[in-house]
Amino acid sequence: MDEETCDLGHDVCESAIKNDNSDENENNVTAGASGNSAATESEEVSTETKSLSKRQLRKLKKHEDWLKYKPIKRAKDKEKKKQRRIEAKEKGEPLPSRKRLKLNTMAKSECRVSLAIDCSFDKYMQERDILKLGKQIRWCYSANRRAANPVQLHVVGIEGQIKDRLDSVGDYKNWDIHSSEKGYEELFNKDSIVYLSSDSPNILTDLEPDKVYIIGGLVDHNHYKGLCHQMAVDKGLAHAQLPISEYIQLKSRKVLTINHVFEILLSYTETKDWQKAFYTILPQRKGVELKDLPDREEKESLNENSSDEEDDGSDLSNDDQISSACESRDSEGQGNTDEGHPKGEGHHMTERTDSDHKVCQPNNSERETQLT
Repeated sequence: MDEETCDLGHDVCESAIKNDNSDENENNVTAGASGNSAATESEEVSTETKSLSKRQLRKLKKHEDWLKYKPIKRAKDKEKKKQRRIEAKEKGEPLPSRKRLKLNTMAKSECRVSLAIDCSFDKYMQERDILKLGKQIRWCYSANRRAANPVQLHVVGIEGQIKDRLDSVGDYKNWDIHSSEKGYEELFNKDSIVYLSSDSPNILTDLEPDKVYIIGGLVDHNHYKGLCHQMAVDKGLAHAQLPISEYIQLKSRKVLTINHVFEILLSYTETKDWQKAFYTILPQRKGVELKDLPDREEKESLNENSSDEEDDGSDLSNDDQISSACESRDSEGQGNTDEGHPKGEGHHMTERTDSDHKVCQPNNSERETQLT
């Protein structure tokens, strides 16, 4: 019996050893297979990476960097939001909320200035440009919603690629904007249209509620320079450029995005100060430098003098006072010309004529004549 037991135990041990060896072999095979698959995948990734161009590799790296930076940015945005709430509470201002934004509509706004984004340049843009245009339109809408008195925002000529893009990001028809597939010529009176273009020789001096100021919805990276201005000239429309060279100096290119132009105009409707609008809206990378404004100080002193004359019982009318003030400026000398002003390069930096240097304007009819 002992011998049989030993033999049986020996057989069991041998079978157990064989099973262990087979398991190890299977594990080795599995590990080898997984290792081979991982190696194959890495080889495929390296092959795909090698097949990419330098530009595609840069984009891939940029995307990877963005994914790393995304949580950091979210944390910063959260901290900024918290700080804004604290500041609003200290100033006694109402805290920003979605409910308050919904109540702040264009219909209830005291500002009746109309700004329109013309989206009829679909054929001049590639897909990436359409994506940027859609993003800039959303920024314009966001800025207008948060304004104390929103302007009357129109987005017109919505068709083709930009319509598909806006439909894909949300139902823009529910936004508090005036949207239409029709062009601005069908929607507005021709006499009320002022097309904004950096190539226009006319300088925009003020925003009037009975006018519609058109911003060209063209993201072309300056490939079609002068297109908006030429189109306005061909159609016999009034046109003008922002008075950038009058108030600030830019170290970088004078090319502004659609949302920057919109936010500058929106800020001006609230402050009535072009220099403040430019300085607060334009990003720091533009290298914004404020210009000295002796004309403004001189005009303010002239206004003070004219008000003193009115208090003294002067019989001069308002137009006579303005014209006499302008004549006194001209007699003192024409030192406030374009000397030292850089010649126009890029958007909103066009060389001015002598008529553009006049700060005093008798009435609105002359201003309209200048625009046309």
